[in-house]
Amino acid sequence: LFRSLWSPMAIFDGGRHNGLSSGFRELLKSREPLESVTKTDGKSIQRIWAREDRPSYLAEVVPDKRLTDDAATEAARRKEVIPSITVRIMGRRKDITLDDNTEFEKQVVVEGLCGRDTLLDLKQKLSEQEGIDVDEQRLCLPPHELQDATKIGECFVQWTGFGLDNWPPKFVLMPRLQGFEVTVDVPATRATTLWDTTKGAHKLKRYGRRQLKFDLQASTTVAELKELIVQRLGIPSVRQVLSAQMTGPEFGMNMMGHKDCGYIVDLDDNSLTMGDYGIDRSCVLIYFQISRFDASGDFIFDSDAYIDSTGPHPPAEPIWESHFQTAAIATDVNSAE
Repeated sequence: LFRSLWSPMAIFDGGRHNGLSSGFRELLKSREPLESVTKTDGKSIQRIWAREDRPSYLAEVVPDKRLTDDAATEAARRKEVIPSITVRIMGRRKDITLDDNTEFEKQVVVEGLCGRDTLLDLKQKLSEQEGIDVDEQRLCLPPHELQDATKIGECFVQWTGFGLDNWPPKFVLMPRLQGFEVTVDVPATRATTLWDTTKGAHKLKRYGRRQLKFDLQASTTVAELKELIVQRLGIPSVRQVLSAQMTGPEFGMNMMGHKDCGYIVDLDDNSLTMGDYGIDRSCVLIYFQISRFDASGDFIFDSDAYIDSTGPHPPAEPIWESHFQTAAIATDVNSAE
């Protein structure tokens, strides 16, 4: 066999078998133009070629006569479709903060999606399944709001801390903004510390800076914003001090490389609206602080939470309002005198 293949030299005649030896040409002509294929279920089949007079290495496959492997096709389909996706739906409300204490209206499961499908495809499935218009949907992987062109397969980062470290992704569906979004920056304090009760013992759950997000209108007053913060933090509005970071005419990096930090506006009039202060037009962030003085200017000694050698101690019952009620009564008495 090897003698017949290699003893003659290659023949270059420009024909169909150009470059092959005469022995190799005879061997190809003697072979059957059929190829045996073993399917994944163990059954043996034969592949049919377009022209039987052609050797198998030059054969052209007839599209209508291609034989499919049903088991392999089903296995590929199962691998292509990702597992069911869980979507938590937030109802329409002013407090749109996403954290461990956020309550969702419902949780739904969406199936039949692939990694190459976009978030717009997911929105359309949610629209068919839940009756929510596509234009009313905002999909998030906290803390990120995602674009419609993003593919589901791209919503994964193998690194914790980005909000993209779960597979399949755990999306949050938020309603479209009715007004404008405001972020309230809350510093880490004892009053904003979160505690857990485990087996009768109080354990520190979270101590750190928090950012609250609200959907406000230009007609929303400062008093209404403070009431939203009360519902989230439990700190009375009389103890809240708010100030807004506003953009200047050249906020950010200008042509000379200098940074314009804007200016600060104190939201000290509860009767004024967000539009009166320009919050809806040029606000970057609202800073939150706790007032340490009552209405008469006296320092308030709160029974805050603390940590000592025996462990963490939760705060006592809040006595904030009693301080201001006592101060207000004293102020009324002094004014009456």
